[in-house]
Amino acid sequence: MLLLLLIFSAAFAVEPLKDVVYLVPPVAIIVVIMIAVANMMATAIGDPRMQAWARTEVRELVAAVLLVSIISAAFIGSTGVSAALTGEEDYVGTSLNKIDGWIDNYDSAFQYLVRAATRIRASATYSPYINVPLWWVSLSYSGNPIGGVAIMLISLNIAAQGLTNVVFLYEAVRMLVLYLKVVVPETLLPIAFIIRLIPFTRKIGNTLIALSLAGIVFLPFAILLADAFHGMIDFPEPTISNMDALHADPWAMALAEPLCESETVRTILSLTDPLFAIVVCLPLLLIPVVGVGLFNACKPVIEYVIYPILQLVFQLVMAVLLIAWSAYFAAGGGEDYAKDVFDTIYPFLQDINNLVLMGYLDFILIVLITVSGAKSLSSALGGEWYMAGIQRLI
Repeated sequence: MLLLLLIFSAAFAVEPLKDVVYLVPPVAIIVVIMIAVANMMATAIGDPRMQAWARTEVRELVAAVLLVSIISAAFIGSTGVSAALTGEEDYVGTSLNKIDGWIDNYDSAFQYLVRAATRIRASATYSPYINVPLWWVSLSYSGNPIGGVAIMLISLNIAAQGLTNVVFLYEAVRMLVLYLKVVVPETLLPIAFIIRLIPFTRKIGNTLIALSLAGIVFLPFAILLADAFHGMIDFPEPTISNMDALHADPWAMALAEPLCESETVRTILSLTDPLFAIVVCLPLLLIPVVGVGLFNACKPVIEYVIYPILQLVFQLVMAVLLIAWSAYFAAGGGEDYAKDVFDTIYPFLQDINNLVLMGYLDFILIVLITVSGAKSLSSALGGEWYMAGIQRLI
């Protein structure tokens, strides 16, 4: 009880979660004092069991001090190992850069997926419709000449789902590495050292030490190892070099585009028959004496003859263009487009599949190395009993 009181007093003397590293030596000194007091009491009362316990705790304390020293030296030497393997001393930062590179590759592939799906969907949903009124009757035309190509969107959606899962997975790994980079050296590992120094909590301390080292050492080096394996294979980088092949090339729309975008044409066609006649004939009112008569003569001609003819000509031109384009697809042009889409999408989807598979294989490798390292360290340090629950959690 006195030991715990002294340790709690030392803990309250430091700033929370910032000076935990400096709490390790005072705790070690307090433990030494308490073991010495226990040994003196055992000698005074002649209790051999307490004397044996005190000698055992002295050995465990020496082992704990050596363990802290070895781990601290290992942290100092890890920069040299990292420099030898990666050329960078900050192995944690290097592992984060590797993950960022993987995520950039996933993001690039996802952008190509979105662009391809957008073009295919626009082509598949293109359904021209036009109505040509002929005074008492009208002609209508509609169609969806290449709607069948939409079936290829199913494969793109599945690929996007798999790629999204991998992106979320490695974003989580990246955040975990960032979290451990901040928490382990300054907080979690010193707390593990303190718990290891205290009698009766050695197994918990050993387990925490193993988990801390696995998170700050094994996890980053597992990421670097997985990235090194990428250099041994043809790592997929999905791209679509000929994005124009996914465009349906509606030349009828291209020919009609100037007419549709012309503000003058759009304004004329948006006016009603009487309003258009008034706008056209209104300047005749400026003519002295005969202006009103000219206006009255002009308005019916424009309203009932000229304006309907303008609308009819425009609609007939659009109908001819759309019917000709549909006839082109009916004659085999649609099959050519579907073939172009398949030839462009198929190798891209193969690369996406390989990229997602490599992402899962890398993750399995990283988890195996990290968990195996934590288990081995915990077993070596004497914390094996606590690893079963942690393994189930993982």
